[in-house]
Amino acid sequence: MSDDPIREDHRRIREELASRVRAALQRGTRNDLDGLVALVEGDLLGHARAEQRHFYPVVDALVRDHGRATATMDIDHEAIAAHVRTVSEATERLRAAADRLGRMEARNALREALLRLDAILSLHLEKEERVYLPLVARHLSQAEQRELAERMRGVEATSPSATEIDARAIPRRERHARIFDAFDRLPLGGSLVLINDHDPRPLSYQFEAKRRGAFSWDYLERGPLWRVRITRVASVPR
Repeated sequence: MSDDPIREDHRRIREELASRVRAALQRGTRNDLDGLVALVEGDLLGHARAEQRHFYPVVDALVRDHGRATATMDIDHEAIAAHVRTVSEATERLRAAADRLGRMEARNALREALLRLDAILSLHLEKEERVYLPLVARHLSQAEQRELAERMRGVEATSPSATEIDARAIPRRERHARIFDAFDRLPLGGSLVLINDHDPRPLSYQFEAKRRGAFSWDYLERGPLWRVRITRVASVPR
């Protein structure tokens, strides 16, 4: 038996679902479709019911004593930021497509990215509105609620979508340290655009070593002027 049986159950369900979906979409036989429905109505919903009955009560006590109730919402935000990046990339592909086939492929990629973003955003907002907002309404005064909303809007208004850093203007011995410092100060989903006169590939290796899983690296221009968008997609590891 696995040392982590719940994680193993998750892995099994993901893999079997992916296999059933591929079969249903590629072959689409009656057996394929019946197998997909049996999996989602059986194993998937059964696992969800088991979590609610047995797993979540244990987790509630552990979170109360050792955790943070909104930690899972941070993971939602990381996923939303990653999907926003995918939408941006698909949009750029569609703009740059030079032929009908390229436009069709880019449009399909954009459609899929938007559907994924819509699904996770809808669920995320519903969780906030069904769980958090009733708590806020019940326990904060109207003045406190207005102040909270104003603080949030202030952050939205002042958060830049991207910060530009021209590496050519930074002394070589300070360059990487200043870029990492700027990245670490980005909000989740925030980006910096690095400008250089050569491919900054060695810097990407440093990011992979020091900020693995926390960034995405996207070339915007490839010579003679190089521009790279570096986006914070997860919490910065410490």
